[in-house]
Amino acid sequence: MIRRAGLVTLLALCACARAGSRNRPLDEARLAVARAMIEHRAWNDALLALDRYHASAGPCAESLTLRGVALRERGVHEEARADFEHALRLDGRHAPAHAALAVLHDVDGRYDQGERHHRKALELAPRNASYWNDYGFALFARGRNDKALGALRKAVEIEPTLRRARTNLGFAYARAGDFTRAAQQFDLAEPPAEARNNLGVAYEAAGLLAPAYDAYLAAVRLDPGLARARANLVDVAGALGRELPPDVATGPVAGGG
Repeated sequence: MIRRAGLVTLLALCACARAGSRNRPLDEARLAVARAMIEHRAWNDALLALDRYHASAGPCAESLTLRGVALRERGVHEEARADFEHALRLDGRHAPAHAALAVLHDVDGRYDQGERHHRKALELAPRNASYWNDYGFALFARGRNDKALGALRKAVEIEPTLRRARTNLGFAYARAGDFTRAAQQFDLAEPPAEARNNLGVAYEAAGLLAPAYDAYLAAVRLDPGLARARANLVDVAGALGRELPPDVATGPVAGGG
């Protein structure tokens, strides 16, 4: 459900519809709906709103970028790339198009091209925490952990409540061997059981199965219905040759995970 105040804000921010169009208010509303649908990951609804917008107002850098994001998230990468590139032909300084294209390049393994667009997005919008997070995640995925830490720290400095940046920063700290700071970031990002599960994943990725077991056990005790934590606990217990404690040996197999 879109809150009225949020929709009004989206409409106020809209500057993409053609100024001379008699349908401009309706076009702006369609674009605002598309933004909201993208935010809520309702990809098909966003695509429908954007098709209607383009039929009335024609494409602009923002509408093409939004459509590209929806297509990318639906796995239609070739069409998404075409939309991002079209957006940048219309406005080479449209930071969201650079940022979205960077993520697509990363997903497709074209990291050098992705880096170029990450850097351009940050040049254009240096205070955008999401762009710093995306760049940090890309660096982390490439094993460039020191630079990833710097980018992710910048993300949480700009927007301390950006949960995905906190989570990514936690995993970057864990890769650096600093599990104390990793746990702090997970705690800031997620509810306690989710945070303990993430810590377990970080320990397990480092090959530290005993502390991973302890973290997963704590997660399951905090939330017996967190299915992925229970599955992780069972896997690590098996690898360690341990029996599960009686209080968690039986319990929900689905629900919170």
